[in-house]
Amino acid sequence: MGQPTSDAAFELVGACVHSLRFAFGAPLRYPYAPTISEEHPPPAIFRRLQAVSPPPGRGGGEWYEGMTLDDKPFRPNGMPVRLDEVRHEEGIPSLDGADPDKVVLDSWFRVPRRAKKMFFPGPDRGRYLLSIGYWSPIPPGATETEREVAYYDEYRMNWSRRPEGQWVAVSFDAFYPPERDSADLIIPIGDCDDSCPRS
Repeated sequence: MGQPTSDAAFELVGACVHSLRFAFGAPLRYPYAPTISEEHPPPAIFRRLQAVSPPPGRGGGEWYEGMTLDDKPFRPNGMPVRLDEVRHEEGIPSLDGADPDKVVLDSWFRVPRRAKKMFFPGPDRGRYLLSIGYWSPIPPGATETEREVAYYDEYRMNWSRRPEGQWVAVSFDAFYPPERDSADLIIPIGDCDDSCPRS
């Protein structure tokens, strides 16, 4: 599995100029998240996905400000590599709110009640960035872990318009409020693959 965002897990399958493909599972039992009733669990939960391209800025600057690679400022030039080694400076602000003219996807989706084991890290490790440093389900001293989520499904969502540039930012909180503690995803646009709607 890839990365926790809020009290859910996101696993990137693919992102190209046509669509976003991913798996989504919840909850992860993030310590500060509201809990879902175990006695009367709903048959499904609903989440909103909003994507913006190019990604929103951060605190009036570029989205990559406050990120480092090899103790130097990270700059997203050329083919993205070693993304799992990018670090976040302490206390950097979340991404700014979405410019409506830059929104490439805004959709609610249904996640059915379906138990599934998810792994941290997973096959999508190093394929995208988190916008801020964020809580990890991996216990201290360990390098990997697995969690069983109660709600899980896999998705392909076509962009409502073609992303601009090489990157797209994805939020499950609509990039709001500014002081949110959840992490957004910053994903490079890659090649089409077998799961692309144009393939």
